[in-house]
Amino acid sequence: MQSDQSFGAAATLITHPRLIALSLIIFSAVVHAIVNILTKRADDKYAMRLLIGVFSAILVAPWLLLLPLPHGRAIWLLIATAFVHAIYELLLVRSYESAAFSAVYPVARGTGPLFTTLGAILVLGEHPSILALAGIALVCGGVIAIGLSHRASDGIAKGFAFALGTGLTIGIYTVIDATGVRSVPEPLTYVLWFFVMHGFSVLVTAPGIRGRAVVIEARRQWRLGVLLGILSIATYGSAVLAYRFGATAQLAALRETSVLFGTALAMSFLGEPMTARRWLAAATIAGGAILLQAG
Repeated sequence: MQSDQSFGAAATLITHPRLIALSLIIFSAVVHAIVNILTKRADDKYAMRLLIGVFSAILVAPWLLLLPLPHGRAIWLLIATAFVHAIYELLLVRSYESAAFSAVYPVARGTGPLFTTLGAILVLGEHPSILALAGIALVCGGVIAIGLSHRASDGIAKGFAFALGTGLTIGIYTVIDATGVRSVPEPLTYVLWFFVMHGFSVLVTAPGIRGRAVVIEARRQWRLGVLLGILSIATYGSAVLAYRFGATAQLAALRETSVLFGTALAMSFLGEPMTARRWLAAATIAGGAILLQAG
């Protein structure tokens, strides 16, 4: 009898919405770090973003036959997120091209949850606790500090401006997608159709912005593009599903602990040094993550 009660308690814990959201977002953070380490190796990052969008759409397309079609509000949210993601892709790559990846990327990712928090409060009516707000601030501050720990270089100011714009689009599309995945009876309907809409948007905008050269470069890197397309489905798909079960602002901030995993991977496989300032920033992110759970 006691064992049955223990089993029941464990089953309840495993299926608790908060634990589901936490598991999904941590998984998303780990895979997200791998995606960005691999993206860093691409010769043309905009071509790689094009490949990620197109291949992720192709990979999910057959599964759409098993799910109901989106309708009503969800359709407009999918169109909106595809448009915002197209702008995000452009700003992200422009930041990559203007300054060092390792400098601008943490700024983009660190400011994203700040804009997400503002949107969650104003648009979604969420009310994070004081502890949660403190955790968000620590995570974002630590992520940005990792970026600022790099030495200034040519174009760093321009790169940071593009990175801030990228952070704004992250906040906007996160709020849109959190709303969208909660607006449909079957969450996978929104998640999979998102990848189709995103793939279509980058297929239209990338050649329009960069011309035929981006298509030629994409053909050369297609193998890495397939791998990153698979990983992209895993990382952003699990993040959007997490928003179905938990608070948007806290989860968006917790996902940015991917910078910690990315830093560890960069140390292990790319030989990047870990300075005292970066250790302090990493500790700040970890402390923020703890406060997010306490909050």
